[in-house]
Amino acid sequence: MYTALYRKWRPQLFEDVCGQNQITVTLKNELKNNKLTHAYLFCGTRGTGKTTTAKLLAKAANCRNPQEHNPCNACESCVSINEGNSIDVYEIDAASNRGIDDIRNLREAIKFTPTMGRYKVYIIDEVHMLTNEAFNALLKTLEEPPEYVLFILATTEPHKLPATILSRCQRFDFKRIGVEEITARLQRVCSTEELTADENALRLIARNADGAMRDALSILDQCAVYGNKQITVEAALDVLGIANNEYLFKAADAIHRADAGAAILLVDELASCGKDMNQFIKDMLVHYRNLLMTKVVERCEEIIDMSVEGIAQLKKQAAEYSKENIIRCIRLLSELENEAKWTSNSKILLEIAIVRLCKLESDESLEGLMARLAKLEAALAGGIPMAVLPEARESGSPAPARKEKAAEAKPKASPPAQLSDTNFMEKWSGFIQELKSKGKIKLRTYLALAKPVRFEGGVLALQFENGDAHCKEAIETPANKSDVEALAAVYFGTKVRIRCLLENEPQAADDVENDIVAAAIGLVGQDNVEVVEEA
Repeated sequence: MYTALYRKWRPQLFEDVCGQNQITVTLKNELKNNKLTHAYLFCGTRGTGKTTTAKLLAKAANCRNPQEHNPCNACESCVSINEGNSIDVYEIDAASNRGIDDIRNLREAIKFTPTMGRYKVYIIDEVHMLTNEAFNALLKTLEEPPEYVLFILATTEPHKLPATILSRCQRFDFKRIGVEEITARLQRVCSTEELTADENALRLIARNADGAMRDALSILDQCAVYGNKQITVEAALDVLGIANNEYLFKAADAIHRADAGAAILLVDELASCGKDMNQFIKDMLVHYRNLLMTKVVERCEEIIDMSVEGIAQLKKQAAEYSKENIIRCIRLLSELENEAKWTSNSKILLEIAIVRLCKLESDESLEGLMARLAKLEAALAGGIPMAVLPEARESGSPAPARKEKAAEAKPKASPPAQLSDTNFMEKWSGFIQELKSKGKIKLRTYLALAKPVRFEGGVLALQFENGDAHCKEAIETPANKSDVEALAAVYFGTKVRIRCLLENEPQAADDVENDIVAAAIGLVGQDNVEVVEEA
């Protein structure tokens, strides 16, 4: 019968336990100096070697022919423990034997001395599952057991154990196993088992094992069967149900462009291919974390497990994002990950989240505000774009000359000094900075997203992109408009009226007429202009 890889490759020596040197060396020294304590507590996440190390300790303590303080795995005691039929080593699952009667039975069995070795060893797995009554029954025995009894408690949740139990045990914390260590072990397994494996595929398996060697070996086993002993990146992606990095970069690009439709089509394509949506959410979260690391860590290669080409691609994409926007995306994806755990259709939640990710201007959170301010500062740092001059000037023709009759007119009062279109545009960025110095942060925020396209006759035309329509509406409110016009009049030294337009929006007929009247007043003075209504 076929033996699963995680069982076949269970360590038989302390040195074979992967990534837990601080524990195995300590235990070997205790064996060497004959200083074994009566109770041990092994803590850590799943698949990190708790139960395996407990069995190794039980074998080494009872081995008749130890090899450098390792079990020989050949004597009668070692063989019986390996086969699971030793009468001196008891492995108890506290999840199914958690009551007070089970602990009472254990206390009665302790009275009998070991038959084959020096110690009677009780390995209690998932010990945190015991009831309070069972813990109380175990307490006295755990505190003063017979000298031939050895307790090894294992748990993934040590915080659930009573303090009275914790204080009576020597505690060892098993850490998550690193990607490099898992990859090296998988390469060794593949070499022995005659499996052909791509190193990138093994690293992908190691990353998704989440620090658990048992999980890594189980995934490797599946990939070997799926690929007929050929373990490729594509096979690993299919087995794990995760998306290729190409999809992650495409999705992040679409979100940066605020193209929700393109991002949702990518999600639909992945769903059609049978990819796990919850896994894609986690992958997106890790992708944005990696983008953030490229911006805040100088040598990001040390903490991002990707190829040189992949990291270069990350840096290129991160340059397009502000740090604040990346943090905003991480927050939204973290919320989505928590919500997706409790729904049967996470695809819908993901699509909603994508729409929110693309709507930076409507995100009222602190992160959203900071991201918009960062976008604003980047725009200001790059300089406000020069105005698009009227069509006649774009074609290279000179500005139309003023009519002589208007020039010869004698106004009763001197008109205010006029700025040329070009001079006004050149001074616009200075006006934006002036708003900041005067504490008009909101007005500065709105106006920095506007492009001045024309200044004629004291009328300034400001153009907003369609996505910034809310800024246009804010400026058009009577209070804000009056404030801006007053501040502009002081800064530019001439009367300024504001006219707001959306991108590609033509001026209304009455707006054009008002601009003509304003231009005439600016040229010859209000007393010399008369508007005549046509019949």
